[in-house]
Amino acid sequence: MFSKTKKRRKQQSKGSLLRFVWTFILIALVTGAMLSVLVATYIKTVIMPDVDLNLTDFSLNLTTTLYYEDNETGEQDTLQQLHGSENRIWISYDEIPQNLVHSAIAIEDKRFEQHEGVDWIRTVKGVLNMFTGQDIQGGSTITQQLIKNLTTEDQVTVKRKIREIFRALEFEKNYSKTEILEWYLNYIYLGEGCNGVYTASYAYFDKHVSELSLAECASLIGITNNPSLYNPYRNPEGNKSRQESILWQMQNQGYITEVEYEEAVNEELVFKRGEDAEKRNTAYNWYVEAVIDEVIADLQREYNLSNQAAANMVYSGGLQIYTCVDLDVQNAIDEIYGNRSNLDYQSPTGQMLQSAITIIDNETGHVVGLAGAVGEKTGSRSWNRATRTVRPPGSAIKPLSVYGPALEMGRITPITIIEDSPYQGGWPVNSYGEYRMEMPMMEAMRISCNTVAVKILANMVTPQVSYDFMSQKFHIDLVQSRTVGDTQYSDIALAPLALGGLTDGMSTYDMAAAYAVFPRGGIYYSPQTYTKVYDSDGNILLEKTQIREAVLKAKTTFYMNEMLENVVMYGTGRAANFSGMTIAGKTGTTSSRKDLWFAGYTPYYSAAVWTGYDRQEAVHNVSGNPSARLFKQVMQKVHEGLAFKKFTVPDANSLVTVSYCSVSGLLSNEYCGEFANICTLYREDVPSAYCEIHKAPEVVIFDINDVTTWPLDDPFFDPADPRTWPEGWEDQLEETTDEENEDTLNVDDTEEPETVEDDTIEVQE
Repeated sequence: MFSKTKKRRKQQSKGSLLRFVWTFILIALVTGAMLSVLVATYIKTVIMPDVDLNLTDFSLNLTTTLYYEDNETGEQDTLQQLHGSENRIWISYDEIPQNLVHSAIAIEDKRFEQHEGVDWIRTVKGVLNMFTGQDIQGGSTITQQLIKNLTTEDQVTVKRKIREIFRALEFEKNYSKTEILEWYLNYIYLGEGCNGVYTASYAYFDKHVSELSLAECASLIGITNNPSLYNPYRNPEGNKSRQESILWQMQNQGYITEVEYEEAVNEELVFKRGEDAEKRNTAYNWYVEAVIDEVIADLQREYNLSNQAAANMVYSGGLQIYTCVDLDVQNAIDEIYGNRSNLDYQSPTGQMLQSAITIIDNETGHVVGLAGAVGEKTGSRSWNRATRTVRPPGSAIKPLSVYGPALEMGRITPITIIEDSPYQGGWPVNSYGEYRMEMPMMEAMRISCNTVAVKILANMVTPQVSYDFMSQKFHIDLVQSRTVGDTQYSDIALAPLALGGLTDGMSTYDMAAAYAVFPRGGIYYSPQTYTKVYDSDGNILLEKTQIREAVLKAKTTFYMNEMLENVVMYGTGRAANFSGMTIAGKTGTTSSRKDLWFAGYTPYYSAAVWTGYDRQEAVHNVSGNPSARLFKQVMQKVHEGLAFKKFTVPDANSLVTVSYCSVSGLLSNEYCGEFANICTLYREDVPSAYCEIHKAPEVVIFDINDVTTWPLDDPFFDPADPRTWPEGWEDQLEETTDEENEDTLNVDDTEEPETVEDDTIEVQE
């Protein structure tokens, strides 16, 4: 009985499972059919109308024009024209060496000869990545890459990927593999302003592309994956690593033998810019370079384009770009920075000392001039140190990260006293090699005191508040947390924020924008090199929206201007000073003098200057701070003909100029002497008391015959010899004659001297 019931239940369970399976299959088939119809309809109505591409529709020679505003007429005039023909020379497939073709196929699309536009294996992997939450990019064939570059479409979306697949399938029906490779190799961007392998061959190897060796072909193709990372002039190690990967793939795929692989790997690569490349690459000035970089970055972000697609639009898309440059400012920069003799120093390893500068118009917030290197500029698309190089700023960070927030929070004024002594153990040390005890903020800023900055940050501001202040107020990109191997890095700490030892650093571009907040009364303007970009048909592509935020109180900026003026007039920034203009600023020097900074401003312009070596080395063969000297050389020219101005005072009625004691921080009295200084304060910050440290001299009376009253701390004192008395004693003493005691001395205190006890002297200490 029990066994029959068990058997019946098993049969019922089996029947239920079969019904569930068939039901699931039926639902899946119906759902699949419905989805297939929907997908087919979507592809037919949305995707297919845009799949046809004709190579004759793409022009590579539209001229992009950059404009600037003429200071005299106020009209827009041509600053620079970017011609496609300057950056790309077409070369036929027959002139391209097969090693170059095979290098591209081996590393970019190893099944290029077999597929019909789409590598389904790589595509399926890309789809699986999408469903697992990974990047849906990848899997693109050479055909797809060419289409993406031609159409300037690089959005990371499913729709774009599907359209690209169908375009590639259709494209390969109309064009041969040879035609696709010819266009691809003539179109790819290879750094140094080179579009296509022809100009790149001259730019890197000083030879026609047909003469490239196997090793050189692999090196050249390796650049296109990431022109900034694999540019052999900037990163020869990275280029070599990429080249060897390509050669290994070529051997693995049968394009070269093992012997050829070994020979190519061991071949020494000699990079040399050729005459042909120099002729074909216009040497744009540093400002034009910065505009190109900024427009490319904004096109990428706004339209989800690849770097190459955005660059092609800029160079060959016939764009109209309206820049912010002031040619008078830029010409002054070019005159100083174009002359290598202004910074003609070489490191022990053979590196030439380099520098960069960015100047901002305080009124508009526009970047009006910059330079990315010292020396004659002979090529285009060079590494722009003004915008791209980030280095630790040293003490130039203190006004932004320490004194700025402390003033803003009301924790200090320029006359607040803090002791110059170590914070912990023997740390930090000062550049002047000693500790000077109590000093006011004005003095601490003037001599760039490290201990005071650390104590303010630790005890009054805190690293977290400083980090937020820098990030949110000045829009400085700092490192919150980063792990490299077993080491943890963070800028939320005393040393990075108080002494400027940031994990990465700052650029002169961002530093100038931050310092411009002070002469502007506390308003931050985001820096920019252009305002608008139009396409070849006059449609607006980009319109720069400038951030304008009130980030500091008027009191904070007034005090900062006062303290930083003092730095330039009497402190570490004296080398930046020039006559005829109000100047404020701060120097910065990192450990071992590897990076030297000066950031400063006038009522008209703000500027930041960095000096150092591209591969960090100590700058020991240069005296003083060359950044401060370069600031003076450039800014003096920029300000020629400009009327003298002072920084704007927010409310003169709320200010009062006082004499204060630099020891006590209170109002000075008649006895403070050399410790009395002048400072202008807001009325509510004026001390209510006078200095009690410095007092009137005491009058001490002692008996010559009483040894206990002698000034025993003076080894030369002889009561019998007036010549040994401290200065001033003899003026108070007068010898008299007494019948009973000839040794009586009187003190002449009044018009009628009063006779005191025998053998006593009144002493003024």
